[in-house]
Amino acid sequence: MIGRVVLLILCIVATPPPCTAAQPALETIRIGIPGKLVDFAPFFVGIKAGIYRSEGLEPQFIVMRSGIIIPALLSGELDYTTIYGSTIRSAVSGLPLKIIATLITKQSFFLYAQPEIKRVQELKGKRIAISGFASSTDKAAREALKPAGLEALRDVTLIAMGDTSVRFQSLLSGAIEAAILTPPYTVMAEQKGMRNLVWLGDLLGDTPSNGLSTSAKKLKERPDQVQRFLRASVRSMIYIREHKQEALPVLMKEFPGLERNTLAGTLDFYVKAMSPDGRIADAVVQEIINEQRELLGVKSEVPLSQVADFAPLNRVVKELNAGR
Repeated sequence: MIGRVVLLILCIVATPPPCTAAQPALETIRIGIPGKLVDFAPFFVGIKAGIYRSEGLEPQFIVMRSGIIIPALLSGELDYTTIYGSTIRSAVSGLPLKIIATLITKQSFFLYAQPEIKRVQELKGKRIAISGFASSTDKAAREALKPAGLEALRDVTLIAMGDTSVRFQSLLSGAIEAAILTPPYTVMAEQKGMRNLVWLGDLLGDTPSNGLSTSAKKLKERPDQVQRFLRASVRSMIYIREHKQEALPVLMKEFPGLERNTLAGTLDFYVKAMSPDGRIADAVVQEIINEQRELLGVKSEVPLSQVADFAPLNRVVKELNAGR
């Protein structure tokens, strides 16, 4: 069990205004997130727009280390989480967890280069900054090179530089010729004249990076809450897509460190990369399950039903479509 003391030191990053006496009591739900990211913009905007309140919910999005989130979810200290790959890996290993919706369906990795480099082929003999070897940025760099007939280490030097901000600054300074970047650094790189050579989302198709997950116990014991939470979240995703201009001022308060144009460009990307309604093809999730099975050395087949429960989401989408 994760002790209550853990929750006392967590940073609650987004809560709605307190309810008034005239309003019915709201049900508090805790959602663990690995960081306060623009990826989760629909949720933050949904709170401010009163969408979760209309479903009788008071969400608390809580920043936690990824390694703590899964135990907290299993113990009941958290109700939901946005982490996706770790949930799938844990469920494949036999833990009673389920993904219930998908938020971002496209890779957020881009290959940016110095302005004079116009094609990936021109990176031959050059240096590309990644976070570290065997990391997701390492894989992204290798995938970006393949269509151009280039191979990492043979044709291009990969340099492990750690955090995205370091890779971004190294690109601007000219210390390296190219780097794997993610928003908002991609928007800032564009503003500085750097050249976007590849978006991995175009190359790799649907490769979900986050969504919503919960415990099997929650699904069994509180199906009503799960349904309301999913309905509010899908409504928030639809809202931010249809009302980007209204959402931007809300996000500027949530992310004061980003300039308006940078935040607007970042929001444009995430709306583009976002699932329309929380759904994704079963085959995409099954492929991730199979990859994790191999990595974990699980010999028996792992069906989708062991890792995901999309039935509540499908009911929500059907209901919302019928009302539009």
